[in-house]
Amino acid sequence: MIENFNRTSPEGAVKYFRNCIYLGDLKGALSCFDPEATYIERNGQEIKGLGNIEKALQSICSWKPEIKGIKQRVTIVGDLAIWIDKYHVKAKMPNGEPMEIEGVTACIMKRNIDGIWLWLVDNPFAANDIE
Repeated sequence: MIENFNRTSPEGAVKYFRNCIYLGDLKGALSCFDPEATYIERNGQEIKGLGNIEKALQSICSWKPEIKGIKQRVTIVGDLAIWIDKYHVKAKMPNGEPMEIEGVTACIMKRNIDGIWLWLVDNPFAANDIE
């Protein structure tokens, strides 16, 4: 069941994105990204362009993981925001094995002309960058 989310706040945008991932809604998850967005993979590779980001999101959407924020911080300056979040992921891998991980995400978000917050830079593996 898709809920109504208020994406006019960074918190609401993050809840919407995580719900799309949980439901396996690739199109909905991709709608959370600005057309000029960059997605950063676990290995640090920067993926640019919505078509390429869609490919990167396909596997996580197929797992339909439950992603819960543990602690977050958001700072808004005009139409930009930085979102830092410690999260917990629980899922079943394609082979049926359970998976649980914790991580840290760092994102730059941009408010579009409709007031919706979108990812400009999404680094869901930010903890890897500082360890």
